[in-house]
Amino acid sequence: MEMLVIAKFTSSYDEWKAIYDGDLELRKTFMKDDLVGKVDNNTAMIKATITDPEQMEKVMGERIAEIAPALGLEHEMYTLTIMEND
Repeated sequence: MEMLVIAKFTSSYDEWKAIYDGDLELRKTFMKDDLVGKVDNNTAMIKATITDPEQMEKVMGERIAEIAPALGLEHEMYTLTIMEND
């Protein structure tokens, strides 16, 4: 499943990105091929292929609860669909 996540935070992009990068092994348990884009100093976009949605829910439920208060972190999550061209 392809997903787009908008991450909004009150901390800086660099603070958020350092934590995101540090969670690489954790992310590998449920996603692959993630791409990150900086929108502004308080917003990032993440596009990823989710390989295990149940594991994603479990990990995000635990890990986001740990880091969200310090970062002022919120997520908007969207499922992406490949469009067929006629």
